[in-house]
Amino acid sequence: MNGYERRKEQKKMDIKKAAFTLFQQQGVKDIKIEDIAKEAGVSQVTIYNHFGSKEALFREVIKDYTIEQYEFHKDLFDKNISFLEKMKTSILHKTKQVANIHPEVIREMMLVDEELRAYLTEFQSSHAIPLIMQLIKDAQKTGEINPDLSEQSIMVYIQLFNNDMLISMITAENGKKLASDIFQMFFYGLSQPKE
Repeated sequence: MNGYERRKEQKKMDIKKAAFTLFQQQGVKDIKIEDIAKEAGVSQVTIYNHFGSKEALFREVIKDYTIEQYEFHKDLFDKNISFLEKMKTSILHKTKQVANIHPEVIREMMLVDEELRAYLTEFQSSHAIPLIMQLIKDAQKTGEINPDLSEQSIMVYIQLFNNDMLISMITAENGKKLASDIFQMFFYGLSQPKE
């Protein structure tokens, strides 16, 4: 890659970083290309030349974020730590991430933008679910998860505790107690802890 191509790629990265910061803080609708250009230190024309529209830039930013989150979990699940620690770290990480993203961004990516929703659905089925399935198989081999349980039932169970509505409740003002209770139920069920 020559100097011109490096500068071009750096500008694209700067634009996406600036856009993500603004989307996180203020949502999508109120942000203008002009705001992103100012934050990134580039002209509006540069943004249009690289991305075409604010909507296309938003999709690029969310796709990058999705890949970044996948890589975080891939690295986490490869660590030599217990299944319990992996799941606890994963849920805490997702809770923290959701707390830092403007609710409009989540609504836009999950409900409004059909192209982005299709991408995220495909990414989940081709990348995220196989990653979780491998984690489950590994935990069943080590005896951390009951090997008699079907992978499908375990996936349903994990999804119950790992959905966006629950995450948004945990990140609410009094969410620490709720988060603590959810972790307790996730790992130990509803039974009374043994002394």
